[in-house]
Amino acid sequence: MNVTIIGLGYVGLVNAVVFASYNHDVIGFDVDKEKVSLLKQGISPIDEDGVQILLSEAKHKIRFTTNAKDAIRPNSLISIAVDTPPDEEGNIDMKNFNNAVELIAENAAQDSIVCIHSTVPLGTNRKVKQYLESHSKYKFEVVSMPMFVREGTALRDFVSPSRIIIGTDSPKVEKEIRSVVESFLVKKVPIMVTTPENAEVIKCASNTYLAMRVSFINEIARICEYIGADIDKVSLGVSLDPRIGLSYFKPSVGYGGTFYPKDNLQPKNELSVLGEQFVLSRAIIESNKKQIQFFIDKIFKRFKSITNFKVAVLGLSYKGDTEDVRNSPAIKVVRALLDKYAEIYAYDPLGEDNFKKLFIRHTHIHYMDYAKDALAKADFAVILNDSNEFKNLTIDDFKVMKHMVIFDGKNLYKLENMKGAEYHSVGRPTIGLTK
Repeated sequence: MNVTIIGLGYVGLVNAVVFASYNHDVIGFDVDKEKVSLLKQGISPIDEDGVQILLSEAKHKIRFTTNAKDAIRPNSLISIAVDTPPDEEGNIDMKNFNNAVELIAENAAQDSIVCIHSTVPLGTNRKVKQYLESHSKYKFEVVSMPMFVREGTALRDFVSPSRIIIGTDSPKVEKEIRSVVESFLVKKVPIMVTTPENAEVIKCASNTYLAMRVSFINEIARICEYIGADIDKVSLGVSLDPRIGLSYFKPSVGYGGTFYPKDNLQPKNELSVLGEQFVLSRAIIESNKKQIQFFIDKIFKRFKSITNFKVAVLGLSYKGDTEDVRNSPAIKVVRALLDKYAEIYAYDPLGEDNFKKLFIRHTHIHYMDYAKDALAKADFAVILNDSNEFKNLTIDDFKVMKHMVIFDGKNLYKLENMKGAEYHSVGRPTIGLTK
């Protein structure tokens, strides 16, 4: 099968290298010249486990270009996997996606199948088909294929997903897409074929539900702090109900990334046009905002002033061991600390470069090469993601601090292991704080 993939971020590049490694001929297109230049040299622009290896092994089956005509004209199977970032209100920026659709209409040289992997507003599938067929002399089948891959495990999730959703009304297209999908699956998984509308809602509903679980346990954690309970014990007791379980049931400073925020807000935005209100979705977003602020307030309640305090911030990406800082809680926490005139000593194994771009003019953020270097400077420390490196720190590693005051936004350590420090976590009793 010959495949063109538009957009070479996490989803698109994983698609490309997997397809190529299973002997499909792939053309990868992106408007980012620097990214494409790296890929032509055989260098992955994303730090995702296994991608660099597959890129090197399958280089004879894949080529990259910034020329839309060169990418689109040869192939009749085209995947759109461009980024559609949300703003703070959850409105999806469709500029990249709309540009991709326009390029397909302008450059298609045959009847084609267009697969939508990007996260898009509900109803996009039908609109894309109408646009393509009104701006081209060719016929198009548009397939909604939501991707359920997680950064850090994207490659594994792609070849061994929980399920495959194919949104199409065409039996012929279903057969063709099935043959492609089944060529790279490493195990048998449920394949559901349904309407494009159903596929769009499935993606949105899945991530909204997961965000709801995270926000729910965070709200229970806040209650625990108010009354002196321990969220670890509470969440375990609740999860023993077989209808509930422990998945996505761990409290934290709040969720981030791109999929939860924009998937979660879509129902509210889309249904509001119909005169409806998706109350739960709105509440989930507000709860997450409150959780991040709750964590920030915890710091400021502890200190009357942090002017000129040196703060070690461990974790800048929204999720440990990824480089993605989009919607990371660290953004709001660091801004709040800077607003109170703190000096930041930041460390993240992967997220530093992308975080720097967001705070490029801030001279009060210093980026350190090691976690211990940041801690050695610190009046107190803030932990904001669950990098394996941070999980493996012990109480002895924190002894280099001026004062062992730690605010752990991911509950990485057992309370009994943090004796000797003043340790603030989420939904659990604070230890070592003298009044």
